[in-house]
Amino acid sequence: MKLIYKTITSVAIATSTAIFGLAMKVEAMTFTSGGLTTTQGDVAMKANIARSRFNVNGSGVKVGIISDSFNNLNGAVSDVASGDLPTNFSVIQDMPSGGSDEGRALAQIIHDVAPGAELIFHTSGFSPVEFSNAIFTLADAGVDLIVFDVASPFDPMFQDGIVAQAIDTVASRPGASAVSFFAAGGNQGSLSYESPFNPSGVFEPIFGGELHDFDPGPEVDTFQQIKLPQGEAATISFQWLAPYLLADGSGGAPNDLDIWLYDSSATNVLASSTEDNIGLNPVELLDFLNEEGSTSELFNLAISNNSGPIPGLIKYVVDAGRDFQINEFNTASGTIVGNPNANGALTVGAARYTQTPAFGVDPAQPEFFSSAGGSPILLDPDGNPLATPEIRRKPEVIAPDGVNTTFFGLDIPEDTDNFPNFFGTSASVAHVAAVAALMLEANPNLDPETIYSILQETALDMDDPDTPGFDRGFDFATGYGLIDAVGALNAARTLNTPTESVPEPSSALGLLAFSALGAVFIIKNNPKK
Repeated sequence: MKLIYKTITSVAIATSTAIFGLAMKVEAMTFTSGGLTTTQGDVAMKANIARSRFNVNGSGVKVGIISDSFNNLNGAVSDVASGDLPTNFSVIQDMPSGGSDEGRALAQIIHDVAPGAELIFHTSGFSPVEFSNAIFTLADAGVDLIVFDVASPFDPMFQDGIVAQAIDTVASRPGASAVSFFAAGGNQGSLSYESPFNPSGVFEPIFGGELHDFDPGPEVDTFQQIKLPQGEAATISFQWLAPYLLADGSGGAPNDLDIWLYDSSATNVLASSTEDNIGLNPVELLDFLNEEGSTSELFNLAISNNSGPIPGLIKYVVDAGRDFQINEFNTASGTIVGNPNANGALTVGAARYTQTPAFGVDPAQPEFFSSAGGSPILLDPDGNPLATPEIRRKPEVIAPDGVNTTFFGLDIPEDTDNFPNFFGTSASVAHVAAVAALMLEANPNLDPETIYSILQETALDMDDPDTPGFDRGFDFATGYGLIDAVGALNAARTLNTPTESVPEPSSALGLLAFSALGAVFIIKNNPKK
């Protein structure tokens, strides 16, 4: 399979207040900007107050941006002229062509919140090697922090790949050479299935592989019903617990699994991913479009072990629109996987800016598509089993999305202007990176770990809407809560971080029980409609 690192272009965002639960009209709030427009997230996270109160604007801080492209659409010069980009920005390497310039949209948000910061862009490229090189290149250029919104469905789910390793290496450099990383968490919500492979004793007829039994009870069911409406597409990244192939030729999967899509009667195969994985990476990628005029929106998934030992754990993550459903045996597992799950990065989820305390909604409400954490790391980077599974607290924080840019996204009528609105965790992570730039101006001695701790400990607590009761402190849907720029700047300036302890997340949200051990999806960080 061809490895491609890129971001997925934005798609239409429904604007119904019934869908997004808008609490107020935006005309009640005014915004000022040195450019044509300013992100409403500036007010939602109180960064406008923080800049004034602490007399900071990000001056002296270098922010690295990794995304698809910056100036493929030739808008950078006009953005500088209008004040929507700073004069002190540089592009080390851009995508040759075909990009959406999402990197420039991130830059506009950062410039709105931290107008004094210097911005440096590098494309993610089309492979994990290129992405890793971008990280080291920006670090060597002297950036203080790096924000990225690119991930891949071919990145390993159960171990750290080379991009995650590059993040950890640069974030842990000694002294002032350490770089803070801010990752867009993704827009897959909890569209993930995760389970031990359960042999069914039933074999698929094409290659003879034994089918997985989805039913956790005494019955056997080798199919899992899903719903995909007409005219919509889905990409399913399927992986299992096995080592990835290493650069020296070692590692690779000892088994070969396949994933199948059947029609509503579970009779006919409509799509499949059946790569020979032995000695290669344990990943299959299934793409399917339910065309307009289709007679059904119900389908069935099947998973088979074609050869080799039975894997201890299987998992898939779905990239699709909001109407995709897993109708049975749904584990609603974590979808923050790959690069956004890197230990050395702070991972960010999304809350529509209108759904925050500054706009009358307290506590803030997460976007339905904001990716959930809780995916386990079970292997070390060389593919060896960890003595203890590692479940990282992701996302760490939530930040605003649905905000104005001059060109990126689609306009919504609720904000009463004609500027497009940028949805997804890509928009959110740019806000957090900008607040970190303000923090570093206030206190240049902050290291990445301290920055992350301050942002988490000063966040405004939120609740996971899919669990009973209020999840005090951390949860895998909203992290530690909505970023609070005033609280973060105050703590950064004084190094007086809060000391209140936060309870551990509920064990019910943790790793599924399993028995034994057995490259590119851009999980794009703009949501599908």
